[in-house]
Amino acid sequence: EGPIKQSTPDGLRKQGTKYSGYTVFAGEAIMHDLPDYDHVGYNVYVGPGRYFVKSDVGQGRVQWYAFCSLAPNTVKAADSWIEGSSSSTQQGNDVLSYISSLHDGWSSEIQQVLNRTPPQAVEQRDLYDRPINPFQSWADGRVVLLGDAIHPMMPNLGQGGCQAIE
Repeated sequence: EGPIKQSTPDGLRKQGTKYSGYTVFAGEAIMHDLPDYDHVGYNVYVGPGRYFVKSDVGQGRVQWYAFCSLAPNTVKAADSWIEGSSSSTQQGNDVLSYISSLHDGWSSEIQQVLNRTPPQAVEQRDLYDRPINPFQSWADGRVVLLGDAIHPMMPNLGQGGCQAIE
């Protein structure tokens, strides 16, 4: 499939997987004072070519994801999968402004979350998808790969643990 974490020069394939057409920006913010914090643990806002997800991760923190339809290798923030990589303050601020502009006129909660995100906490990854092969085994002897370790689902589906149990 190719070297680990390496993609083709055009960015359309990585380790035998196909580019999904989406990149994801992610971050974390302290948000215990949101009006619905104690009642809603997961929000999804959907629009043309993009969607925004906010999820409670405990102790007043929320993790957010902005999925955007962009060409592969449209780099705006660092990718924490690359060792030693992190967004600079300027890069993070630029990405937060960019994401904020994409969601202008959407729920004010999106803007509140972005405004509370430290710029260095912003990450970006292109998303690649592996087609399902029902005849491929994910077991070898007494070892079986489960959930996010192996399933062929996009991360925005949030199904890693659920599929592992099934």
